[in-house]
Amino acid sequence: MQKKMNKKIILISAIVLIVLLVLGGYYLLLNQPMPQEPKNYTGPTEKIVFGVETSLLPSLVWIAENQSYFSEQGLDVEIKEFDSGRNALKTMLEQGNLDMVTVAQTPIMFNSFNKNDYAIIGTMVTSKKDVKILARKDKGINKPEDLKGKKIGTTKGSTGHYFLSLFLSYNSISISEVDVLDFKATELPQAIANGSVDAISTWEPNIYNAKKQLGEQAIFLSDKEVYREDFYFVSNKNFIKNNSYALERFLKAIKKAEEFIQKNKTESINIVSKRLKLDKEFTTSVWDDFNFNLFLDQTVFSTLEDEAKWAILNNLTNATEVPNYLNYIYPDALKKVKPEAVTIIGE
Repeated sequence: MQKKMNKKIILISAIVLIVLLVLGGYYLLLNQPMPQEPKNYTGPTEKIVFGVETSLLPSLVWIAENQSYFSEQGLDVEIKEFDSGRNALKTMLEQGNLDMVTVAQTPIMFNSFNKNDYAIIGTMVTSKKDVKILARKDKGINKPEDLKGKKIGTTKGSTGHYFLSLFLSYNSISISEVDVLDFKATELPQAIANGSVDAISTWEPNIYNAKKQLGEQAIFLSDKEVYREDFYFVSNKNFIKNNSYALERFLKAIKKAEEFIQKNKTESINIVSKRLKLDKEFTTSVWDDFNFNLFLDQTVFSTLEDEAKWAILNNLTNATEVPNYLNYIYPDALKKVKPEAVTIIGE
């Protein structure tokens, strides 16, 4: 009897010990730190010559530059500054001395009618309030209808140009009822200040600079948020083909910048204001108008197609068919860096 009891106790003890060992091992497994990707890339340094518009839109770039995120990824990013994404893209396509640029939808659309050697690799920011119409009250402009017969300055072939067309259409004004004049984006504040035009359609900080010069004579004309402005990273296809891994590391740096902005709003505003030589109070006042987020969604296609139809309808191109914009998207790099951010149908 005693022997049976001893065997039973030994068996129970063995089972308890096994259970404790299993639970202990499971606990250690759960609390073991997850393997982390090395902070710094240790391979050879690769160079990217990058054309960037000097505005608030590419703030993720200014943060990545300031925080050395590019160099952490083994990238020597040479930034060449441009007054507009339109001119940056034009330089890349015509001169071939840029590997990548920042640019909005409209220049991508216009160039797509005769070129297909570039592709969007990611959206960096969206805004429904960045592009605005600013007019002079002393020119008799107090509401949208007063724009009829007036001279309006914009950067033709840019987002400002397309936005102006949408704004006029929304307010039942024909484009033929206004005189649209072409300026470089950075020339628009002076153009409206010296009376060369009566109103302008452009983006920040050009609007801010124009308002500062006009003072009380400036008036904003409400847009009812008729347009979602997207700003993209665009690379030439030859660079994509030969540097796909460098593009992944580039997007990793931008992803870190996105996380930095989300966690450090005040510091981000300070960094961007200093980089662009902007008044910090101004930057703070418009900061929430921008959604800094790395992604690719279906709206990319629908907006490009809508803009292409607009260009064809208004005889702004000799083309008669809308290009297939599937040929202008390269989602592979972003899918590897931030897969949940790619929501394009079929991808």
